[in-house]
Amino acid sequence: MEFRILGPVQCRTGARPLKLAGSRQERILAALLLGADHIVSVSRLVDVVWDDDPPATAVRQIRNLTTALKRSLVAEGADDDVLTAEGPGFVLRPGTFDLRSFEEHVSRGEFREALGCWHGPALSGVDSTALRGKADELDERRLSIVERCLDEEIGTGEDRVAELTALVAEHPFREAFTGLLMRALHQQGRQADALNVYRRAQARLVEELGIDPGPKLRELYERILRDEPEYGKARCFLPYDVPDFTGREDEIRRLLDAVRLGRPVAVDGMAGVGKTSLAVHAAHRLAADFPDGQLFVDLHGHSPGREPLSPEAALEALLGQLDIPASRLPGGVDRRAELWRTRTAGRSLLVVLDNAASAEQLRPLLPGSATVALVVTGRRRLAAVDGAASLSLEVLPDEQASALFAAASGRPDSGVAALCGNLPLAIRIAAARLQNRPQWTVRTLAERLGSEHDRLAELKVAGRDVAAAFALSYRELDAAQQRMFRLLGRNPGADIGVPAAAALAGTGEPEAERLLEDLLDAHLLRQPALGRYSFHDLIAEHARDAASDEESAPAVSRLLDHYREGGDSGWYETERANLIAVTRHALGSGHDGHAWRIAVDTAEHLRESGHLDELLAVARTGITAARRIGDPHAIQLSLASLTLAFWENGRLTEGMDCALERLDVVRAAGDRAAEAIALSRAGALHSMLGRYPEAIRFYRDGLAVEEESAAAALWTNLSNAQEVLGRLDDALVSARRAVELREEPRGTILSSAQLGLVLARLGRFDEAFDVIERSTTASQDLGYPFGEAWSRIDHADSLLLAHRHGEAREQAERACEILTRLNHPLLLAMAANSLGTACLALGETAAGLRRHRLALETARRIGYRLQEARALAGLGRTRAARDLYTAMGLPAESLKVVT
Repeated sequence: MEFRILGPVQCRTGARPLKLAGSRQERILAALLLGADHIVSVSRLVDVVWDDDPPATAVRQIRNLTTALKRSLVAEGADDDVLTAEGPGFVLRPGTFDLRSFEEHVSRGEFREALGCWHGPALSGVDSTALRGKADELDERRLSIVERCLDEEIGTGEDRVAELTALVAEHPFREAFTGLLMRALHQQGRQADALNVYRRAQARLVEELGIDPGPKLRELYERILRDEPEYGKARCFLPYDVPDFTGREDEIRRLLDAVRLGRPVAVDGMAGVGKTSLAVHAAHRLAADFPDGQLFVDLHGHSPGREPLSPEAALEALLGQLDIPASRLPGGVDRRAELWRTRTAGRSLLVVLDNAASAEQLRPLLPGSATVALVVTGRRRLAAVDGAASLSLEVLPDEQASALFAAASGRPDSGVAALCGNLPLAIRIAAARLQNRPQWTVRTLAERLGSEHDRLAELKVAGRDVAAAFALSYRELDAAQQRMFRLLGRNPGADIGVPAAAALAGTGEPEAERLLEDLLDAHLLRQPALGRYSFHDLIAEHARDAASDEESAPAVSRLLDHYREGGDSGWYETERANLIAVTRHALGSGHDGHAWRIAVDTAEHLRESGHLDELLAVARTGITAARRIGDPHAIQLSLASLTLAFWENGRLTEGMDCALERLDVVRAAGDRAAEAIALSRAGALHSMLGRYPEAIRFYRDGLAVEEESAAAALWTNLSNAQEVLGRLDDALVSARRAVELREEPRGTILSSAQLGLVLARLGRFDEAFDVIERSTTASQDLGYPFGEAWSRIDHADSLLLAHRHGEAREQAERACEILTRLNHPLLLAMAANSLGTACLALGETAAGLRRHRLALETARRIGYRLQEARALAGLGRTRAARDLYTAMGLPAESLKVVT
């Protein structure tokens, strides 16, 4: 399925466009495609559809139109997640998309293929004030690529006179097209025609706009008037452009665009990331635009065994490339800088200053003329060039890194690039080692690089050494920066925030942040997100090697203390990966007290965010540490986390074993509050496994403990079991008691939803819908997606009982979207069954059966017998469903269990 906005807005299957439901749906599709793969808010869609005059029902209409659009797309063969409701709006995930194809072709320099993606003006036929600006931007983007395409083709000698003649007629005030036509004519020996094109353009500009042509067009006119035969060619001092330069299409495009717009470019990045290669490759591609020459000086800001070039020496090199001998140069940096600016004024030059050390070294070298393009590279971020476009290089993406290794070694990559951390210098060194050792295979090299503590030793060849490049950057740090660098090397986590770094270093947060920012400016750290810092893998190894155990042991203990103190829910989500790594490190290093406590505190947050594999791993680490300590309190809390982890992962039998062991531990310790909670969890697991009488016995045992903190959950679960067994009056009493006892808002949501479903079972629909809708709203207000999904499932089931199947489908569909995002198989089985039932009732047989099959597969995998039976019934396997219900001793109804 192909989506288009570069021309009429369409969704096409083969040669046939999908028929949209009017101009409003067309506008919605256009807005969703412009924000493809990102959330487009409902308010934005309202603006797009109605401009400044939306009706009172605008939001509802948007949701209805978008839902209908999704159904149409799925009916035409699109994946079910092609269009989903997320947060405040909707996300469209187009598979084949003409704008994406256009930009991909452009990034590879395939301009003709890129222009072939267009089928008319952008968003043609869509009349929306809110979209008009974006349509104009896209059309301007197309024209800029037409310019680049024709510029390259003329540069290679192709005849484009006819095409350019038409373009100049269509865009008479676009001087770039006029200049290209003049070049094309002059290239064919038609000097007079080229000059006449200029004169006509000049007359038109003066007559209609009252202005003269710009300086570039005037300069071109003067060159053609002089009939210079070597237009676009000059002496070039650029280094060799490696023939196997790979990737960096986006960075190259940004650099070329900035230079062509007259902006200087400052390229920075860590050692070995390929700054020089990028600058040289881009400069060769720009050379034809600068007919007066291309200059290059290595400033040796980070060259092993060499001092950085002084500004006086750098100016001598630059002026020498302009044929000014050293004997004629004035003394002193200021006078040389003045001569440099004078000699470059008005000349069309490209200057590459590579490997800059500092702003002080760079400032005297800056040209004073806008006609001189400047590209500077350096390891540190360069603030000396005002107005410069900043280009910070990261390591190569996986695909480009593998392609570089294959190009440099002549053999396909088998994981070597990844072991080099996708760092271009490391990849080239590894490739060179392989080429120099024909008896090695790629696998041999990968095995030698496989140990993270041996990689830097392996990455040396012919005077090129990754570790030496890093060491030079490290030596330029002051003592405090070096200490922070070393200690960060012993951080177990993937990244670090300012408070954690302050704990690690034993400093205040302002000092820690200053040191982190210093290391970031030196490109020894990355900043993957605001306030977060991380190492490249190879630099991390260098930092680990630089740190001593005596220095790092107390630092890591301080860091573990920091993570044990915890934070709010946002902190746990931000630190999720680090908490997992820290827990594992604490267990491995004998800090068992830290390990179990961090694991227990982290488990609930992992559950709510849907990271179920990580939840299980952390819980297992916690119970291992707790058992080594032997403290009953630590053991029972860790068993609670492990029970929760098995439950959420659908491993109910293992969860039951943990729950019963925990019950034994808390009873032996006489912990009555924990006993009541353990009984509630064990009862809920019995329910999931279809053992409802046993579940009720555990719930009543828990209530007999008379522990207030667990009573509300026990009453809620008891209500559920009574409801499943058809004892609805008892279930109503228990649900009301649960709601009365609830104090915590999230628990109130779950208990209220259960109450609403019982009321619906009793036919009291007005009361039921009022209760459940309030639960849904409260969940949204709290930002509690689990509770929202839970409430929507109850709402869907209640609507099904009231035979309001369309509304039930909407509620169940929203629940499925949330639960897929949360990775929650238990509730997903319930929601999928509710959605399947609604679809079948509406005559949407294929969709209904697909949802019931999903529920059946999920329920069988996790052992959720009630939902397995419900799915079988929905699929028409009535006898199998009846047998399963009978085995559980249940009436043929589908309800759910409160955890």
